[in-house]
Amino acid sequence: MSAPLSEVLAFFDEWKPTLGDMLTSMEKRFTDETVWENVGMSKTTGFVEAKAFMDEFAKMLPIESGEVIVHHASASGNVVLTERTDNFYDKSGKQIVSIKLMGVFEMDGPKIMAWRDYFDTAKGFG
Repeated sequence: MSAPLSEVLAFFDEWKPTLGDMLTSMEKRFTDETVWENVGMSKTTGFVEAKAFMDEFAKMLPIESGEVIVHHASASGNVVLTERTDNFYDKSGKQIVSIKLMGVFEMDGPKIMAWRDYFDTAKGFG
């Protein structure tokens, strides 16, 4: 397994068990220049903007925890492609959001330089 692929999969594992853990992982792996784009919805640069986006997302939906189910992943050089389902749960453990998506990560060692997720924005979350 390539180092960039291992780093992306480790990033997903770090999302557990709480939203706070996910944010800690993002802070650890983002640089001030990291661009995170939910194509068609949002685009942030750096951890501060990414956290603000997640804080707003959590206000709309009472997210307590998340999990990533990776269906397929591949790497070429420092670029990692993922097909996955991101599931988010409330405090009682009830699933409140399930997002099927494709993601692209551009890595520099353990750091995420760019992260783009593509999903059906017309369908919304569910």
